Amino acid sequence: MNYFGHTVLAVRYGGDRAFVLGAMLPDFAAMIRARPPRVDHVDIDSGMRFHWRTDEVFHRSAAFRQLTRQAVDWLSARGVRSGSALAVAHVGVELLLDAALSGDRPAQRAYLGALTGAADGELGGHLTWASGEERERFDHLRLRLLDRGAIDGDIAPETVAERLRRALADRPRRPAPLSPCPDLAASEECPQAAQPPASFERTSVPAADSMPPIPLTSDSLAFGT
Repeated sequence: MNYFGHTVLAVRYGGDRAFVLGAMLPDFAAMIRARPPRVDHVDIDSGMRFHWRTDEVFHRSAAFRQLTRQAVDWLSARGVRSGSALAVAHVGVELLLDAALSGDRPAQRAYLGALTGAADGELGGHLTWASGEERERFDHLRLRLLDRGAIDGDIAPETVAERLRRALADRPRRPAPLSPCPDLAASEECPQAAQPPASFERTSVPAADSMPPIPLTSDSLAFGT
């Protein structure tokens, strides 16, 4: 699950701004190629633990496995190597899930509020990164996400492809091109491009405002059930 999905669940769990920040921090750390920071704030720490437990359950869920398998099959049929196909499918499904959940207005407010509160003079002061460089990279990411604003539900394919390339940039093996016409600019039309299978499009995520409260304990977490 990507950071906005974690925000949605953290808000539904009743977490405050510090808890929401903690729920996103492991993803932010991965985005800046760092280990999660040490924290001295109980709610941020609880949010981070919530993130890891959520991922543990979510990545075992039937819905996530089905979507990932469909994406892997679609990519493999177009010549993407198995390891790269799995990585692209995993990250891509999570990016598209964020877009599907973008209609959750309380989560959007909490997301932007946590990013704002993560400044050094506020909640960010409770984060100890391994180096000053990591702290700078985190603040650059925080400001870039704030500048981007609310999570967009109408995400363009070119934007998804660019975010996938950025997310997978440090993989030791370079993924095969996401486009069957890799030499064309993003704005140019590729006549060989194929659409994802209809079964992938029919697999939907419940609207955020239709999802019932999520029962969470130290031993269980249910997503959308």
